Order: sequence, then C-alpha cells, then structure tokens
Amino acid sequence: MTPDVDLKHMRYFVAVADEGTFTRAAERLGMTQPALSRAIRALEHAIGSALFVRQPQGVALTEAGRQFSGDARGVVEAAEAALTRATRFGREEPHLRVTARACDVEPLRRLVDSYNERYPDELPARAAIVEVGAQAGELRAGAADVALLRSPFDHRGLDSDLISAVPRVAVLPGSHRLAGRDVVHRSELAGEAFPVWPDLPPAAMAYWTGTDLEYHDWRPGPAVHDAAQYTGSIRLGQAVGFMPSTHVPERPTDGTVVVPVVDLSVSELRVAWACTATSPDVARFVRHTTEQATEAGRALEGSAALRG
Repeated sequence: MTPDVDLKHMRYFVAVADEGTFTRAAERLGMTQPALSRAIRALEHAIGSALFVRQPQGVALTEAGRQFSGDARGVVEAAEAALTRATRFGREEPHLRVTARACDVEPLRRLVDSYNERYPDELPARAAIVEVGAQAGELRAGAADVALLRSPFDHRGLDSDLISAVPRVAVLPGSHRLAGRDVVHRSELAGEAFPVWPDLPPAAMAYWTGTDLEYHDWRPGPAVHDAAQYTGSIRLGQAVGFMPSTHVPERPTDGTVVVPVVDLSVSELRVAWACTATSPDVARFVRHTTEQATEAGRALEGSAALRG
C-alpha cells in the first residue's frame, strides 16, 4: 500500500536535510520548530521508517533518508517548476523563454530567429541573457524553458544535447613572456594567476583554470563577475585566462594576445532543458537546435574540404 504523503511533507523533509537542524529548517519554512518536528514524525510514520537520526548538534540522514532525499527533492523541484511555468504563462504573453550568457548572444539570436521564422504559428521563442551560473537553476525552477549552456554545469534534473565543441585558447597580456609564441602547452602556464568567478563549484573552477584534464599549480587572480572584467584583468597584466576560440578575435586590438593551447579541454555548447519538461514546444525547439547544429557542421566540413 502506497503511503499517504503530501507535497508539503516532502518540502519539510528537504528543508531539514538541507539545513541539518530542525530550528534552521523551521526558520527557512516560516513555521515553528515543534510543528515541523510533528510533520516529520508524521512523514516517518507514513513511510514506516526513520528518516533522520536526532543528535544534540542536529540531525543526520538515515539510510532510508538518503534514499528518499534525491527522489523527494526531484518531486519538490518539479512541482515548484510546474507552478512557476503556469504563473509565467498566466501573467504574460505565452512564449518559450530561451536563455544564454552574454558571450553566446549570437548563436542564441540565430536560433530564436530561425525557429520563429520556421514555426510562425507555434508558441514563439524569446531570447534572454542570464548571468553566469543562473541558467541551470532557472531551468530546474521553471523560470526558463530552454538554455544554451557552456559545460561544465550542474546537470542535476536536466537533459542536454551537444551543439558544438570548439578549442579554447590562452588570452595573455601583450607583455607576457609567452605572448610571441605560436602555440603553448598548458604546463607552461603553471603557477600563473587566473581571474576567479565567485562561488564556482570545483568542476567549474578546474575548467576555468585549465586544470580539469591534468592538475597544474595556479594562483587566484582578481575576482570577476562578467566577461568585461575577465578580459580587463588580463589587459592590466593581473592574470591570464582561457576562452573559446569563437569568443575572441584571432588578433585582438585591446592589448591582449591569443595563443592556441595544447592539452586543454574544449568548450562545449549544449542545448539544455528540464528532464521533467513535457511541452511539445520545448521538444520542437530542441529538435530545431540540433538540426541547425547538424547543418552547420556539414557546412563546416564542406568548407574544409574545399580549402583542402
């Protein structure tokens, strides 16, 4: 027999699991600690197993709690995303919200324009620029429908397809000791300072510092919040950096130098959507994106063959 469990009980459980104490979870939920404790005990009774080990300093998940945690979080996020999408469509003219970072505005523009031209009678797509790190969360929360995401990103609750993969290059100050080289190895930049994006998870930090394939020493450089600050810190000689080759001119005129790098991971651009999304409009936009990527790849191959 399936236990009778409300969505609110799952929200309560997730809050306690996140906060580690009933007191902090109750504050987060805007309820009293005794009421939260009773609700969690009712949930444990319905499931027939303890979900938390109560300790003087807080709580820890039991084995049953760990098993329940991922599923409960997914259910809560999916429900909240569904409510957010319904609210969006009820508050404004219905449309597909497609996001990208500012550095990917051109592929975003091309895809949205070509989609709307190809499907004039379907739900229109609208482009939106979103800050670094916010896109995946917006998809999970239902605030966006589709996103063009640069790897690495938090894949939890998302599906994605690869659109393109391009080499990354080193961006160096014009006065750098390696600025005159035709190519450099990643190891030759060991010990250098790199611009630091705040609050990056370890995988993203390794990517931005070029240590995801093999570890190299590096130093934290200036904290940056956007692409202008990133390249600005390099122009001032305060750091070096890595960027997709498609995002920088071959011969910059801003005082920086671009040099190809050996032993550096590529930059992947992916189209992503919530794995719980069932909208045919989302599926149509994703299909359009992958078709456009395939056509672009064939055109690139044909161009290379002609040059050869």
